[in-house]
Amino acid sequence: MRILFIGDYSNLHSTLAKALRDSGHETYIISDRCGHMDVESDFYLKRMSGVRGGIKYLYDLFSLLPRLTGYDVVQLINTNFLNLRPGKIKYFFDRLKGENSTVFLTLAGNDYNFCKTCYEGKIFRYSEFKIGEDFTEFHKENPGVLYGWMSHANKMWSEYILYKIDGAMSVLPEYDMAARGLIGEKLTFTNLPIDLKSLPLPTFEVGYPVNITIGIRSGTELKKGTLKLLKLARKLEDSYPGKVIVDTFKDLSFKEYVKRISSSNIVLDQLYAYAPAMNALYAMALGKVAVTGGQKEYYDYLGWHDTKPVISISPSDNDIYERLLALVENKTEIIQRGKEGRRLVEKFNDSGIVADKFVKSWREKLA
Repeated sequence: MRILFIGDYSNLHSTLAKALRDSGHETYIISDRCGHMDVESDFYLKRMSGVRGGIKYLYDLFSLLPRLTGYDVVQLINTNFLNLRPGKIKYFFDRLKGENSTVFLTLAGNDYNFCKTCYEGKIFRYSEFKIGEDFTEFHKENPGVLYGWMSHANKMWSEYILYKIDGAMSVLPEYDMAARGLIGEKLTFTNLPIDLKSLPLPTFEVGYPVNITIGIRSGTELKKGTLKLLKLARKLEDSYPGKVIVDTFKDLSFKEYVKRISSSNIVLDQLYAYAPAMNALYAMALGKVAVTGGQKEYYDYLGWHDTKPVISISPSDNDIYERLLALVENKTEIIQRGKEGRRLVEKFNDSGIVADKFVKSWREKLA
């Protein structure tokens, strides 16, 4: 098949494209290379700030249009797959829909329906916007984020694109939970793809000091809860000098990130997730212990109930520090969780396995 990916988050589409090429498909990617992550992209498309940046962005888009035809599949990273207002995105979506065989949507990141689900609080116990009935600190300081996504224009655009697409893929349980009741049979749960072939094999060795790593992305510290996690890690480091060392970094490229966590034992990811996302899954693939979302819903979606390798946390937890402390004092548990995490990723997240799920969904619509 001939496949075009438009947009990328955290190396998701790039990883899929590589796995598909390895199995004989023809793939191309248009993206901004995920900003500082600097992942692979065949066509670089980034909107710069200001009026000139907007004009240049539109010029680049129209220049690309003649090359965006004749694909068996166009896979969009999000409902807002271009850095434009919904009305302008609709023009390009309609062109893609009319000049290619099928158009599919990857459910990743915020969109109207996901944010509306977070706001209503009927499905999620917590999110980056609300914990139970209470708004989070992130929302209180940035109310425009939630209400911007829930605007009338985004509502109308969401309804239009979800009706028009041939199918959609949810890569995390929370995205599936938010969309399943809305688009039903159009939706396939795939998991996130991890390129295991590109990673060194885990060694599962733990000594002292235990290395706790936390990566920070500028502008998301409050949204992801990383500041709270960093504070707890620093407290642990101060309380146990020589036994714990905290390695923190900001805005690394994807390759540098993988290299940095390769020497870690425990990777702190984010506070508001229900399941490990790309960063945490790469940590697990490297045999590290991921501290992130690993709620019951995650294991239920996988059908995996024998072990729970993730140190599962949520914003309502009051004992995160004690759980980290207990882990640091038990090197055997670090090793065991590392092994189980690697085994889980091999079974559910290997990029070849995930790519096969995408291909199956595409072929059902192309048949």
